[in-house]
Amino acid sequence: MEKELRELIESYNPLKDAIGNRTRLYHDLNIYGDDAAELLSRFSELYGVDLSKFRFNDYFPNEGDWILPSILRLITLKPSKTYKELTVENLEKAIEAGYLE
Repeated sequence: MEKELRELIESYNPLKDAIGNRTRLYHDLNIYGDDAAELLSRFSELYGVDLSKFRFNDYFPNEGDWILPSILRLITLKPSKTYKELTVENLEKAIEAGYLE
C-alpha cells in the first residue's frame, strides 16, 4: 500500500487499528458520514480519481440522527440497511483505473 494512502486513511481512523489491503473503511474502521465524505474527497483530489459514479450511500451511513430510524425499524420490523464494503484494495484499484464506482 502506498504510504500517502495509508496516512490519509489513518488520519480518519478513530480506532487506530492496523490497516491492510482488505481493511474495510466503514465495517472495520468505523469511518462513515462526513468523515467518509471528506476522506473520499481528499482521496479524489490527491490521486485524481473520478467519484462521479460512486454511490456514497450504498457504502456509508449518514452521521445524522440514528435514534428515530432505529425506533421505526423496531416498530415496522424492517431490517437494518446493509452497506457494501469499500476496502483499501478498492481504493488502490481506483487509483490505477482513475475512477471509483
